[in-house]
Amino acid sequence: MYSVALRQITSSLMELEILSHIYNQSFSNALQKVNQAVPPIWMMRQAGRYHNHYQQLKQKYTFEQLCREPELACEVTLGPMQEFDFDAAILFSDILFPLDFLGMGLSFSPGPVFEKNLSRSMLDNMHVDAFGEYIQFQHLALQNIRSSLPQNKSLIGFTGGPITLYHFAVRNNPITDNLLIEALPVLEKILKKNIDIQFQNDIDLLMIFDTEANQLTDKEFEDYSLPFIKQIADQYQNRIGYFTKNISHSKFELLKGISNLQLTVLGTQHNIFNELSQTHLSLQGNFSNELLAIPEKSDFLMALNEYIDLCQSFDVNQRSGWIASLDHGVQKITPENNIHLFIEQIRTKLA
Repeated sequence: MYSVALRQITSSLMELEILSHIYNQSFSNALQKVNQAVPPIWMMRQAGRYHNHYQQLKQKYTFEQLCREPELACEVTLGPMQEFDFDAAILFSDILFPLDFLGMGLSFSPGPVFEKNLSRSMLDNMHVDAFGEYIQFQHLALQNIRSSLPQNKSLIGFTGGPITLYHFAVRNNPITDNLLIEALPVLEKILKKNIDIQFQNDIDLLMIFDTEANQLTDKEFEDYSLPFIKQIADQYQNRIGYFTKNISHSKFELLKGISNLQLTVLGTQHNIFNELSQTHLSLQGNFSNELLAIPEKSDFLMALNEYIDLCQSFDVNQRSGWIASLDHGVQKITPENNIHLFIEQIRTKLA
């Protein structure tokens, strides 16, 4: 009996030690499921096309320059932090650079374009140790961001999921569809290296963005996505989050079985507060990004107040572990003022 209690105490202390690296207190509380009235707030694509700060930079620089030049990546990342006072910054970059490293020749015009199709020779000739030098721009960007961020703000890194990268790699070349079994282990090695590099730069949490996984059957998800998520979550315990668009209830149940996974993002089809009590995971979401993009202020406030009323119908204990955010990324057409209002209303009305 005492040995069981001791193991539980030791496990709790280890988790607290791991999460002590979380810079933002509200974010740390949410990850530890500590009761708090006001949740932390950050949004996927919070640095992006909707934001005037980003648009001004895009008049001078290409998207690739904004990603590959560390000072610019830092400036883009910090822009929304300075304007909206989010609780966490997320690195401005792109999930597809590992495919460029493989030799596919990535460019953007404006969306991603590859010069070459994925091939067996690319997979056979990949040397993962060389990825560190290739991705040096991301390493330097993270250093700049961390040194520039206020000490009470968290920093989130990210990679794509291997199945999502594979889907991008073969999207316009179905002939290579039979490369899946050969490609996934190679992509996983590159992504693991990328994740290691990001954690070396003092990120609080890393998100695996796996949008294309929502197209998989549950069996395919279990076979092709889940093992990688579990490996990374076990290596970086309680420091990994996962996102796939509009995650189904069945895939969510599979994620709940990964004990060291820290959080996932739920879409609007879930009642996020009912789910919080049934999982160890912290949950992020789930205001609709389409509602956030409503152009008329009065209509937007009506939708937002309805959502906040739902939030208030659950007490602080039922909301523990919640990170206030969207079901997906901020849309290009989103009025900046709506983001100001979202943050202001959540922080004011839930206090």
